[in-house]
Amino acid sequence: MPRPSVVVHNSRQPRPLASEQTFDILELMFEAVVSHLVDLTDEELHERLGQLELQQRETQAELAAAIAVADSRALYQRDAHRSMKGYLKATCNWSAHEVARWRSWAAAVNAHAEVGDAWRRGRIGSAQVNKLAQTHGNRRVRDHLPAFVSQLVANAEELCFEDFAVTVDHFVQLADVDGAHDERDDAIEHRRARVDKNGAALDMSVFGGDGVTTDEVIGIYEAFCAAELDRDLATRAALHGSDAGNHGLARTAAQRSHDAIVAVFRAAAAAGHGAAAAQTVVNIVVDSKTFARMLAAAGLAPTSIDGVSVDPFTGLPASNTLLKDLMVDPAALQSIKCETDRGVPVHPRDVLRAALAGHVRRVVLDSNGHVVDFGRKKRLFEGPSREAAKLLVARCQHPGCGLPSAWSDVDHNKEWVDQGETNQANAGVLCARHNRAKHHLGLARRRAANGADYTFRADGTIILPVGARIPQFDDDDVPDSPEEIRRMEHIARERLRAYIADSVA
Repeated sequence: MPRPSVVVHNSRQPRPLASEQTFDILELMFEAVVSHLVDLTDEELHERLGQLELQQRETQAELAAAIAVADSRALYQRDAHRSMKGYLKATCNWSAHEVARWRSWAAAVNAHAEVGDAWRRGRIGSAQVNKLAQTHGNRRVRDHLPAFVSQLVANAEELCFEDFAVTVDHFVQLADVDGAHDERDDAIEHRRARVDKNGAALDMSVFGGDGVTTDEVIGIYEAFCAAELDRDLATRAALHGSDAGNHGLARTAAQRSHDAIVAVFRAAAAAGHGAAAAQTVVNIVVDSKTFARMLAAAGLAPTSIDGVSVDPFTGLPASNTLLKDLMVDPAALQSIKCETDRGVPVHPRDVLRAALAGHVRRVVLDSNGHVVDFGRKKRLFEGPSREAAKLLVARCQHPGCGLPSAWSDVDHNKEWVDQGETNQANAGVLCARHNRAKHHLGLARRRAANGADYTFRADGTIILPVGARIPQFDDDDVPDSPEEIRRMEHIARERLRAYIADSVA
């Protein structure tokens, strides 16, 4: 074993403090890490990011378990701490908020081993665990959670976080009817808004209201944001003509969002206080079972000869026992919908009120997620419908994209040239960028047995989040064979050549 080298310091030079030496070493260590990452290829860097995320999930799951065990042992009494809060603040140097979050996670994994197992295996992340922990922390729904936790963990792995959060919210609404009423009524009763100044800057906040009103306001705001974007695009085109694509826009998205709010106020002032409100349409997506039970609860559902309320879509008896029905088949929870097309949750009571008022368009879905009723403002769904496809999707379906479906295109999941049908089941909603990428890169979408859609690359590999397992596909919808992959690659290359030729021309 080599002997350690001896460092001789000049007695005339001041020796660095131990803390300064430590920071110098740490700085050099981090520089080495960054240098190593910079030297990686794109594929290696992509792989390393995934590895780091999986390592973090495994460590976080074990840390949450350790906190749960420490709490059960009253380890906080060590060093005279009065509680786990004080112990964790002292031991980990956490804020009170961080302590509360970790204790919530620890309680959830301690009560539901499925959550901790999926987390430690890397199949779900801290965001999904946090949502489940919040649900476990709701005492009014805690007793119902064990029957659904396995399905919710599967949803957490299979769905993007936004869709998963909506699924959990539907469960909470079903399991905590009284509490959901209280929260809804509290949000309406204590609605408020404030417009003030912060120095010379505008400071504004809005809270409360029901889901229908929330969606209506968001729609108005997004329309004004789109108008600001169109204005920037027109200005750029006027200045640079055919070379406009090589120049940036005059304002950032954040700046346009501010100017859109100002434009809303100016438009309202120009219209005057007595002007009629603009006609806006709110689209509410609700599954047929929820809609039937909503009507039955209000005494508005049709009845059979013996006076039993029946489902207006199936003719079968309707009841208010949806939660009990779901306990028999928890997987059906994913098909429950009661929200706007932007994904804003709406309470069934507000759906009924809006449906009777007639200023919204309801969209009722069957068990397969297909439209069975478009409401009074639209004829019944009868095949290909761009509008129907957009109503069922809140955002661009490309993994990780958050652009609203209203700003997106509707295209075939399975291409028309490949015998893909032009109907709602084969409709995909993609923003302009990802719609072009789908054609140029040979991407394809497939629906798995769990009902979720997945994107495949031209080489047949599937785009999945870190840690997620490859889903099961039906026999008639399996990933492409090597021959099909080669055919798709050929199509992609031909389309890319045509695109380049058009661009040069």
